[in-house]
Amino acid sequence: MPRNELIAGLDLGTTKACCVAAEVDERGQPVIVGVGVSPSRGIRRGNVVDIEATTRAVEDAVNRASQQCGMPILSVYVGVTGEHIQSMNSRGVAAITHPDHEITEADRRRVLEQSRVIVIPPDRSVLHAIPRSYSVDGQEGIREPVGMCGSRLEVETHIVTGSQTFLLNVEKCVARAQLALKEMVLEPLATAYAVVTEAERDLGVCVLDIGGGTTDIAVLADGEITHSAVIPVGGNHVTNDIAQLLRVTTDEAERIKLHYGSALPGQVGDTESVELTQIGRTGSRPFRRRALCEIIEARMQELLHMVKKELLRAGCLEAMTSGLVLTGGGSLLHGVQQCAGDILRVPVRLGTPSGVGGLHDSVAEPMFSTAVGLIHYALRSEEAARSAAPKGGMPGFLKWLKVFRPG
Repeated sequence: MPRNELIAGLDLGTTKACCVAAEVDERGQPVIVGVGVSPSRGIRRGNVVDIEATTRAVEDAVNRASQQCGMPILSVYVGVTGEHIQSMNSRGVAAITHPDHEITEADRRRVLEQSRVIVIPPDRSVLHAIPRSYSVDGQEGIREPVGMCGSRLEVETHIVTGSQTFLLNVEKCVARAQLALKEMVLEPLATAYAVVTEAERDLGVCVLDIGGGTTDIAVLADGEITHSAVIPVGGNHVTNDIAQLLRVTTDEAERIKLHYGSALPGQVGDTESVELTQIGRTGSRPFRRRALCEIIEARMQELLHMVKKELLRAGCLEAMTSGLVLTGGGSLLHGVQQCAGDILRVPVRLGTPSGVGGLHDSVAEPMFSTAVGLIHYALRSEEAARSAAPKGGMPGFLKWLKVFRPG
């Protein structure tokens, strides 16, 4: 990617739309130059439920980032998630028939094509087909097969699919905001680029991004993604529980959750109280803080047990040698880290965006992990395109890292 070319990542969440814009310095590192955040009302549990509201949120977030950096933002990498996302692992095989048996870029493209031959419903589209590892004549664990000699090339890929309707609606919102869509990228994949170290990627790690409407899971090992999933529960469910059980507005529930909430009620004193204003009543009244935290604990434990069940189902829990990296806005709720460690029985740390310069302090919180991760993804994507492209030709295997548009 040329120096000074502006790149932008757009995270469309249940509670917010977040745009982060960056330039690339002389070392090829991203430099954050603009950040924009706007309330979002058009996304629910990762699904577009109001195109006009989503478009306004996109426009507002992008305009805020553009005004801060003093440059127009013309295109965006968009993160996507939601309960419609599904993933699976596939395998492709190709015979090497050249007289010298040397594996070429064309052979790699061919074996990747074979791995993508899967049966999916007509209302779904392939979002990613990501190479995990290759094997040559039975020798497994090969990351770069081009140039090696062999008779049989195999590849394992992680395939992610999404609802064609959802992908089209996202594309429509971006187009209505007068922006070009560079790629749609699975959010947990992007987030991992921002919060996980190379050592963690190699040893095995799980990224858990607790958003407003969903919780995203990405498991990485040997440097590549091995499993991804979306749990349709997030921080907003905690807020709604508080609102319903305490008979307060969602705004009041969010306020007391952020200021007084904890997933560890046992650490709250018996005499502590919270002042709250209930619907239909004038003035505030005290409420036991421990009772509030018990509401939060119940929902967070439910969520984390759902995560554990998914990791066990996929056979990933034992591969998480480096433990769990917790990120997203929901990760900041007091006690969530300890609660996750107690339930999953692995080391847990808080993940914040890293590897960027410029306005790095403005994106240093977990809520910016996906948007910053999209910047990292864009840089790696462009670098892979240059590496894989023959001189004067088109990119090779990079298209397997990119979005497959519906249609």
